[in-house]
Amino acid sequence: MIDTIIQFYTDNLLYAAIGTVIAFFIIFRLLKTAKIYLGTKSYVRKSKKKRKKKFNGIQLTDKIQKKRKKNTNEYSKLRGRGKKLVKKYLNYKLEELPVITRYSYGKLLKRSKKKLIIIVKNDRKTLKKVHMKKGLKNLIQITNKFKCLDELIHFLHNLPEAILEQQDYDIYIGEEGISIGYIIK
Repeated sequence: MIDTIIQFYTDNLLYAAIGTVIAFFIIFRLLKTAKIYLGTKSYVRKSKKKRKKKFNGIQLTDKIQKKRKKNTNEYSKLRGRGKKLVKKYLNYKLEELPVITRYSYGKLLKRSKKKLIIIVKNDRKTLKKVHMKKGLKNLIQITNKFKCLDELIHFLHNLPEAILEQQDYDIYIGEEGISIGYIIK
């Protein structure tokens, strides 16, 4: 058996070289994908700890209650440090959510190319879609237009757990008659 393989390699050097290169390329890609998946897994574990301590949405809403004009619930009405805290939180979430999506919908030897899209709906009509790539400006516009800063922060706080469990999750905002949800494409 081994003698026939060695004989084939010596007789057909070109075919043997091409076959070896292809085999190494396939093995390299599988190892690289597994390494990325395992790195993502450790990132998800670390982000769970960060979510509890540093980037807790529930604590953030309590902090910014004092840093806004009375009876308002939008980003543009926040004062100084409140805007900075919310922008930092939203930037972290825009970094964290795509990684969690790739981890949740991926497998060890196969990368996931699925993307997360946040949707604002009015009954059945989609009012706005927010892609994670350029989402900060759009999220701020949503909070200003629909006056839903606290609800959006709570939604983003609970969203990673829903993605990891692959469950549907949305929040209904009664004052404006809209709901915020997500889809994965």
